[in-house]
Amino acid sequence: MAWEESLPLLKELAEAVGVAGFEESVREVMRRHLAGQGELITDGLGSLLCVRAGKAASPRVLLAGHMDEVGLMVSLITDDGFLRFQTLGGWWEPVLLAQRVVVVGRLGPVPGVIGSRPPHLLSPEERKKPLERKEMFIDVGAASREEALRLGIRPGDPVVVEGAFTPLAGGKRVLARALDNRVGCAVAVEVMRRLRPEEHPNTLMAAGTVQEEVGLRGAATLAELASPDVAFALEVSVAGDTPGTKPEEAQSRLGKGPAITLYDATLIPHRRLRDFVVDVAERCGI
Repeated sequence: MAWEESLPLLKELAEAVGVAGFEESVREVMRRHLAGQGELITDGLGSLLCVRAGKAASPRVLLAGHMDEVGLMVSLITDDGFLRFQTLGGWWEPVLLAQRVVVVGRLGPVPGVIGSRPPHLLSPEERKKPLERKEMFIDVGAASREEALRLGIRPGDPVVVEGAFTPLAGGKRVLARALDNRVGCAVAVEVMRRLRPEEHPNTLMAAGTVQEEVGLRGAATLAELASPDVAFALEVSVAGDTPGTKPEEAQSRLGKGPAITLYDATLIPHRRLRDFVVDVAERCGI
C-alpha cells in the first residue's frame, strides 16, 4: 500500500477541528474509520479506544496518537465587540499575530483575525519587543458586544487557526494546521487496517487521546482503560533539516523514516523495547 493512499485519511483528520478539550469532530472521524476494526470504547474524558483480540489475549499492545491540537479559547468579549482569548496548549506567542482564525460558536463557525495595536502607534523601542498574547485580540467584524453575542459567540468557545490541507511542491510534503498530532492518529488507524488480514498472537489496540496539549490528561485515563503491556506513543518530532538548526539540536530528517524519542520530561525508555524497535527497523530498512 503506497503512502499516497493514506493522504485522504490524513487530510480528513487534519482539517477536523479539535483543540484541547473540544475533540468531538476528530473522534468521530477516527470512529468512522475504525468501525469494523475492533471493539470501540470511549472513556469518560473522551479518548477513543479500538480493541482487536488476536490468537492470544496478551501481550496487549497499544498504539496511540493524541486527537487534540493547540488552539485558543474566548475569555472575554469587549464592549466594542473584540474578543480577548486564552491559549490552549503551548504557543510561541509571536506567531499568533495576524493569524486567520475560526471561532466555533453555538450558531456555527465565525471567521476572524488576530490583531493588535497598530505598529504606526508604537515607539521604536516598542517595535523591537515581541508582542505578548495579552496585547492581542480577535476581530470578527462585530461592532459591539451585543453583535458578537448575536453571532453565537460566548466566553469559553474554542478558536482554531485556519489552515487548509495543502500538498507542497513535489507532492511528498504537505502543509496543514494540525499535523501535530493527526499524523499519529492516522498511523494508528492505518496499522489496524493493514493488519486486518494478518493473524497476530496478541491483543492489538489503537487509540486517539484527548487533552495532550494541556497536560497528557487523556493519555492517563486511556492507560487505565486499555491496561496495555506495551504502548507506543505515535507523535511528531522536530525536523532537523531546516535552516539554522544544528545537528545536535534535532537529528530527525524529513523523509528519512520514523524517529525514536529516547527521553523527555516524563519518559526514560525501556532498553529491551528500544533494542527490539531498532532491530526491527534495521531488518526492514526503515
